[in-house]
Amino acid sequence: MFYPPGEEATARRFYTEGLGLREIARPETLRDRAGIWFAAGTGHVHLSADGDLGLHPRRHFALRVDDLQQTADRLRGAGARFEKADPIPGWKRIYVFDPFGNKIELDEIQ
Repeated sequence: MFYPPGEEATARRFYTEGLGLREIARPETLRDRAGIWFAAGTGHVHLSADGDLGLHPRRHFALRVDDLQQTADRLRGAGARFEKADPIPGWKRIYVFDPFGNKIELDEIQ
């Protein structure tokens, strides 16, 4: 996922306040490149600063959330854009776009 250089505050706000992720330290070997990392369950999400976002309509990652409605309401309140996702039995899911157009699938598995 990418964000425009200089938009770190916007990225941090969306991923921490909107998605509820916690920012984590980037590996020391990557300190010379602009980017931000966030803890996501047992994994992580990392964003790279790039002037060419190279967005693709299907490229995305997925996050499992405990309460999809609550998460979506919080993101809607912050002005996020959404797209419907094809149904999967036993799942509630939706796509949300970060402020830079990166697509994120939100899943609540019942």
